[in-house]
Amino acid sequence: METEISAEKSQKTNIFSNRQFLLLFMATLISSPGYYIYLIGSEWLMLTIDDNRFYFGMLFVAASIPRLLFLSVGGVVADRFSKSKILFFSDLTRALLIGAILILVFTETVNVWHLIVMAMMFGISDAFSYPATNSLVPSILDKEQFQKGNSLIQMTTLISPIFGPAIGGTMIAFIGFQGVFTVAFVMLLLASMIVIFIKHKNFIEKEGKNPWLEFVEGFHYARKHEVIRSIMVIALIVNLFLTGPISIGLPLIVKDVFFGDAISLAIVESSLGLGSLIGTIVLVIVTLKKPGKFMVSSLTLLGILYTIVGFAYSLFITAALVLFMAIFIQFMNIPLITSLQKTTKKVMIGRMMSFLMTVSTGLVPISFFITSVIISFGIGIQKIMIICGILITIVAIITFRNKKILSLI
Repeated sequence: METEISAEKSQKTNIFSNRQFLLLFMATLISSPGYYIYLIGSEWLMLTIDDNRFYFGMLFVAASIPRLLFLSVGGVVADRFSKSKILFFSDLTRALLIGAILILVFTETVNVWHLIVMAMMFGISDAFSYPATNSLVPSILDKEQFQKGNSLIQMTTLISPIFGPAIGGTMIAFIGFQGVFTVAFVMLLLASMIVIFIKHKNFIEKEGKNPWLEFVEGFHYARKHEVIRSIMVIALIVNLFLTGPISIGLPLIVKDVFFGDAISLAIVESSLGLGSLIGTIVLVIVTLKKPGKFMVSSLTLLGILYTIVGFAYSLFITAALVLFMAIFIQFMNIPLITSLQKTTKKVMIGRMMSFLMTVSTGLVPISFFITSVIISFGIGIQKIMIICGILITIVAIITFRNKKILSLI
């Protein structure tokens, strides 16, 4: 009898015995690196075909604005329809978009506007993919497996910035843009073919409810959520000063300051993914007793390291600094996400995941745009990063007086 109970318990704790989760894990493990392979190919192609760095900045703006605008819609859709079908159409659409870029590259007709439009379409696809993925885990796993399932899915997305840029940068150097976009196309197409077979429960509170009312209901739920309300302002400020300069700045520093190639860019961007992975592993092993204070301390160290990156004179020193920055970013983000997932009703998870991303990235398009404009006036990206790093450090020091953040559990 005890043996049977032990075997049953082992079956429940073995998350990969769940076929639906295994399919999701495999699809994410393929699609996420494929996305980053496409991303580094698109970034380096833009830097190659036009010397105007303003267009390079617009590549990020074009993806971030539609992503922000459609995120709330994506959350409502994830709560109303099959999440696996949403992921299928998202991955398939992205594969077809990469296929279109591949044709333009082969015919040597690609220009900056093609890449900007494609980035815009990817942003729309991301807005539906993100809430569907993060709300699918509670639909296919038992409650006691939520933490492990979320951690494994997040691990696949964190591994992607490591292997994706490394593979993409290497392929650009050896077999050109045709190779990098071909691999990205195949990977996203394969992921779409896997995810379509996932079967899951649908948690719908009231059939036929007006989508707008569902959105409003989710908004009020988010507004009343203490964690979101406490962190919203600080998240917006940090993303304004961090996301734009880092995303635009790292490729520019590699090319214009270090005079590096695609492999050099892959080294720096892979360190960003590696740091995120390390930060996640640490928080899986260690239980935080005072997460609020831990988060604010991490923010302070992040600001200091960010400032130092502006003074860096070596590719590998920059890569090391970026790695530790990524660790501290995860030390802030993961406790917040975990808390939200545990306290959110299942019928609201799609909307909460979309609102969380909207709140945390609300000023990202503005950050991209302002950074691009400042660069177009001839101000060096390193100076921009130094100033932004100092501002984030100041914000972190002020946040030590915020009792709601410090008392976060």
